[in-house]
Amino acid sequence: MVKFRTVWLASALVAASWIPASAQTKWNFANAYAPTEFQSQGYDLFAEKVKKATNGGVEITLHHNGSLFKNPEILQATRTGLVDMGTQLMTNLGRENALWDLDGVPFFVTSYDEAKKLWKLSREPLSNLLAKSGLRLLFAAPWPSQGFFFKRDIKTLDDVKGVRMRAYNASTTELAKLMGAEPQNVQMTEVPQAFATGLISSMNTSPTSGVVYSLWDYSKYYLKSDAWIPKQMVFVREDKFKALTPDQQKAVLQAAAETEEWLWAKSEDMVSGAEKTLVSNGMIEIKPAGKLAEQLKEIGDKMLASWSANADQTAKGIVKGMGR
Repeated sequence: MVKFRTVWLASALVAASWIPASAQTKWNFANAYAPTEFQSQGYDLFAEKVKKATNGGVEITLHHNGSLFKNPEILQATRTGLVDMGTQLMTNLGRENALWDLDGVPFFVTSYDEAKKLWKLSREPLSNLLAKSGLRLLFAAPWPSQGFFFKRDIKTLDDVKGVRMRAYNASTTELAKLMGAEPQNVQMTEVPQAFATGLISSMNTSPTSGVVYSLWDYSKYYLKSDAWIPKQMVFVREDKFKALTPDQQKAVLQAAAETEEWLWAKSEDMVSGAEKTLVSNGMIEIKPAGKLAEQLKEIGDKMLASWSANADQTAKGIVKGMGR
């Protein structure tokens, strides 16, 4: 009888060693961007960190290139439980609450240090907004800062008047008009042709995109304005997070914090490197100063005032905390 029980126990232990997969938590992560984007690389890093820290107890599968859900669908798909995790540009939620739009207001923050301060002030309120629909905000990181590309030297906005400038949404259309330019709706993939045909002669984008699209072939001057630094956030369903053990929850949050730090540093390094590449290819870098700096600030103030008309007291308090 003892021998039978020993054999049975040994068999049970062997069987148990084959079932960790059934106890394993698996999350699907919907991402609209290509795996080569630095943000996507950060998400892969996050998944690796979580898997390692939980000894394989939590496994996250990335679905890049919008292969699971297209970009406009990801947030709602996560809210309704069609996917466990997702990512979204914060400004895409601006219709839900003006606070999501704040880091897209031109010239509100004009450096990574200011962007970090804004994130520190707004993180908790934004997390609370997301929590109302059952999502937990894990981390957020900036896309490269935005600058302007011109064919001519720009000393004041008088030099921008009449310039045909690329615009791609309501905010950039308003910005172009306030700068005195003529906005032209052009998609990023159409930029080379638009420059070649004269449809546009200027645009705003990040210096990294300037390198990707070899904008030195179409423009001569790069205005380093760091006009806005939009953030991409990552979220998970709260019920999925709560289903983890306390140790696993701690591991996920630690991995999120480490990934966020890596992404912020990576974004800033990419901007610095790209700006050097622009100059090495013959572009002249301009930094706003004097009257031009004052004019850009005035535009920022006007667009901030427009934003404030739809902002609640919490959002306005964050603006005040930024010293504005």
